[in-house]
Amino acid sequence: MQGKEYLGLSEVSGPIIIVRGVSNVAFDEMVEVVDPQGNIRTGRVLEVKEDLAAIQVFSGTRGLSIESTRVRFMGRPLELEVSRDMIGRIFNGLGEPIDGGPKPFATQRMNINGVPINPTAR
Repeated sequence: MQGKEYLGLSEVSGPIIIVRGVSNVAFDEMVEVVDPQGNIRTGRVLEVKEDLAAIQVFSGTRGLSIESTRVRFMGRPLELEVSRDMIGRIFNGLGEPIDGGPKPFATQRMNINGVPINPTAR
């Protein structure tokens, strides 16, 4: 499921962008940021406050335009495709292989956040 798309940013500060006028956006939701040249960058929502979303862009914000950058909310948290072929391999934070080997054949997708631990059960 893919969420809404918004045109324009309110602010850019380091790796963080601010989008105003958003609705139905969740903390930790994955985002696609499309720069004026059509390149897609990945990010995730760090904070939601009323109609504002603060987003961390993983590959940086250089070249983004306040007026013409599009932000697409994906409606899901970060999920990685996983399989037993991943054992012994090296991946970046987005699950992409960085050891020179091929992308493994995935058997399922899993939310990287896991289930929170009940503080009373510790």
